[in-house]
Amino acid sequence: NRTDADIALLTPDSVPLANLNQSDIDRIVANTPGGLANLQDIYGLSPLQDGILFHHLMSRQGDPYLLMSQMAFPDRILLDRYLSAFQAVIDRHDILRTAFLWEELTEPVQVVWRKAQLAITELQLDPSDGPVAEQLRHRFSPRRTQIDLGTAPLMRIIIAQDPRTKQWVLTHLMHHL
Repeated sequence: NRTDADIALLTPDSVPLANLNQSDIDRIVANTPGGLANLQDIYGLSPLQDGILFHHLMSRQGDPYLLMSQMAFPDRILLDRYLSAFQAVIDRHDILRTAFLWEELTEPVQVVWRKAQLAITELQLDPSDGPVAEQLRHRFSPRRTQIDLGTAPLMRIIIAQDPRTKQWVLTHLMHHL
């Protein structure tokens, strides 16, 4: 890793694990929130990652490598504590701060950010449309949903309070890349 936090210019020599030209690197820096200061490293993809990306790109609807799980929390305080702990895990592990870029690049790459904020969407759902957990499962089914692989972390959290039970339901989408 030759990308120190205070680096002024990133060149192809600075990223030996990716076959990129200066134009590619400039495009990657431009697509990294916070620019060069937030760019920790750039790597090529493994053969397995190449295959997963191929299937993601070929999917017209949904994504075969998108995973979904759900949890329920008895109150908002406990939910917020969980989300805070989850962000701490993301802050600690490089792979959870990794985005994947390929458009207009010589080759697809994985880009490790120094800081990546977990995307959390809060919804208000109508209980007359059925149980909140079922509504979320249906609405965000991996058979219909894709997430942006160019934004780290490759996870999305959707939360909604169930007015009937007063519980908070959390839907966690995570891409296998």
